Amino acid sequence: MKKIMNQPETLVREMCNGIVLAHPNLAFNSKYKIISKKQINTNKVTLISGGGSGHEPAHAGFVGKGMLDVAVCGDVFASPSQIQLYQAIRNSASDKGTLLVIKNYSGDIMNFKNAAHLASEDGIQVDYVIVDDDIAVEDSLYTVGKRGVAGTVLVHKIAGAAAEAGLPLAEVKEIAQHAIANIRSIGFAFTSCTVPAKGTPTFQIADNEMEYGVGIHGEPGIKREAVISADQLADRTVTALLNNLTIDNDTNEEVVVMINGFGGTPLQELYLLNNSVSRELASKNKIIYKAFVGNYMTSIDMTGASVTIMKVDDTLKKWLAEPCHTPALVIQDQFEPVTFTEVVHGETTDHVVSYKNETNTAYAVISNNELSLNNMIYLVDQMSEVIIENEVPFCELDAHAGDGDFGMSVAKGFKQLKSEWKEITSNHSTTIGEFLDACSMIIMEHCGGASGPIWGSAFRAASKYAGDKQSLSIHEVAGLMQAAVKGIQDTGERSFGRGAVVGDKTLIDALVPYADTWEQCASNGENIKAASLKAAEAAVQGAKQTEAIVARMGRAGTVGERSIGYPDAGAHGLGVIFTNLAHAMNEA
Repeated sequence: MKKIMNQPETLVREMCNGIVLAHPNLAFNSKYKIISKKQINTNKVTLISGGGSGHEPAHAGFVGKGMLDVAVCGDVFASPSQIQLYQAIRNSASDKGTLLVIKNYSGDIMNFKNAAHLASEDGIQVDYVIVDDDIAVEDSLYTVGKRGVAGTVLVHKIAGAAAEAGLPLAEVKEIAQHAIANIRSIGFAFTSCTVPAKGTPTFQIADNEMEYGVGIHGEPGIKREAVISADQLADRTVTALLNNLTIDNDTNEEVVVMINGFGGTPLQELYLLNNSVSRELASKNKIIYKAFVGNYMTSIDMTGASVTIMKVDDTLKKWLAEPCHTPALVIQDQFEPVTFTEVVHGETTDHVVSYKNETNTAYAVISNNELSLNNMIYLVDQMSEVIIENEVPFCELDAHAGDGDFGMSVAKGFKQLKSEWKEITSNHSTTIGEFLDACSMIIMEHCGGASGPIWGSAFRAASKYAGDKQSLSIHEVAGLMQAAVKGIQDTGERSFGRGAVVGDKTLIDALVPYADTWEQCASNGENIKAASLKAAEAAVQGAKQTEAIVARMGRAGTVGERSIGYPDAGAHGLGVIFTNLAHAMNEA
C-alpha cells in the first residue's frame, strides 16, 4: 500500500485540519472531529450531516453557504459516535431547530437518532431525514433497507437552500423528504479500495471484471461480471433508475443527473460516461435540467462510478438552482439548458478499412535498380501495416523511459492514412513527390503529440526532394533519406532551438545511420535490395546503442539516467520498420 499519510490512527484528524487550512472560513473541532461554518446563523435551521471518512469531499466538502452548516467525521467507513453528533448539534443549535441528514446505514441510524434524543433532552428542537437512494439492494451488511449513497449530496443542496431561505424546520424537512422520494442511484466498480488501517484491497477482482451494484464502503456489489462499455453501462443504469422512479419513456419529464466518481476514476472517464448517460436519457425523451460530474461521494481510491437520477418539479428545481458556495460545490449562475448533441464514436469511412498491406505485390518488385512510384506506394503501405501491428509493443517500450504513448500516437496517423488510402492512391499519386506530400498531410494532422511534426516533416521533406520524379536511382534514394533527416532536424530547430543529433537518444540515432548507409552503398555501386538490408541493420544497431545513452532530447529527455538500459522507442521502431521494408523488397 502506498498512501500519503503518517499513520492510520491520525489520518482523519490530519485530513480535517488540512481541509480548514485550505478553507479558513471553516472551523475544526479536533476533539470531536466536527467541521462547521465559523459563524452559525441562529436565525435559520441548522443542517447537519456526516458519516464515516473516506468519502471525500463528502461530507465536510459541502459545508458552506447554501448547504451544510456542520459535518461530523467518523473514522474511515465508520459512523461518528452519538457523542460526536450530540456535541455537533449542541454547539450549532439555532432558534429554528436542527435537521439531520442521515444516510441509511445501521451505524449512522443508531448514532444520529440517539444523538438527536440526547439533544432533545436539552430542549433542542431536532428532526431528521433518511436518504436511501441506492436501488442495488434492499438490505446489506451495512443497512436495513436501501443504502444512502451519492444522491445524499443533492439532498444537502436542496435542504441547504431551503434552510438558507429561512424556512421553518418542518418545511425544510418536507422539502428534503420530497427530494429523497425522487432520487435514485446505482454504482459499479472496477477495483476495490484500500482502507488505510487494513493496507490491502477489500476484495480482489480480475482486470476484465467489474462489480455491479456497489455501495460506498468498498464492499462488493450484487453481481460480478465482465466489464462492459460506457454505452452499455449507461443503458443498464438509466433503464434501471427510470424504472425504479416509475418514469414513462414517452414523457418529457425533467431530471437531474449526477455522475459520481469513487475516487480512483479519471474525470476523463466520468465525462465520457456523462455523454453516454445523456444520450440514453435523450433516447428515452428525458430533459436534463442539470448534470453534475465529478467526485462527490467517493470510496477512497476505488475505481468506478455511480449514476444518480433525480426526477424534478418546479419546487426541486427552485432549491437546486439557488446559489451555494462550499469547498466541493459552487453554484452562482442560473443553469443553462442541456441539449444533447450526438457525437460519432470514432473515425467514419464509407468502406471497411483494412490495416493490412493490400497493394499489389507486383509493386514490391524493383526493376532496373530504381525505386519506382509503385515501389514507394507498396513500401508506405507496408510501413503502415508494421506500425499498426506494433502499436502496443511500441507503447510498452516507450513506457520504460517515456510517457507510453509512442505506438498509439504514430499508429493513429497511419490508421487514418489507411482509411484514406484509396483516395490518396487514386487522386494524389502521379509522382513520388505528390504521393509523399499527400501522406505527410495526414500524418501531420493525425499522428499524436510530437509524432505528427516529426514523422510528418520527414515525409514532407522527402516529398520536396522527390518532386515530380516517377522513379529514384539508388543515389536519389540516399538523397531522399538525407532530406528526411534534415526535415526532422529543421523541425526540432524551429521548435527547440536545435535539432536532434546522434547521441541525443531519439529516432535520429537510427535514422542517421540508416541514411548514411544508403549513401555509402550508393557510392559503392550496390543495388537497392542489398543497400536496404545493410541500411536497416545500421538502423537496428543505432537503436541498440541508445540503450547506454542518457537521453538529452525527445520523449525520455526529462527522466535522465532512468532512461539507461532501454532503447529509444522511436529509434527502435525505425529499426523494426526498416528491417521489415528491406525484406519486403524483391528484385526483378
